[in-house]
Amino acid sequence: MLTKTRTEVRIPLAEWNSLKKNPAFGDLVELLEDRDDLKAAKKVHGKSLTLNEYLEKRGIRDRR
Repeated sequence: MLTKTRTEVRIPLAEWNSLKKNPAFGDLVELLEDRDDLKAAKKVHGKSLTLNEYLEKRGIRDRR
């Protein structure tokens, strides 16, 4: 069941994993996970990176 509030959307893990395996949504799910990891990394290290810089650093091509 999808839960949506004014500030967030929650997706059950089983649904998330299913979307991750789907070729049509897999890249989007990975990008969302990378974005979340980047946010966490910025808080820990205090270093400012754009999403594209982060993806480049990880060897993932620019997805604009």
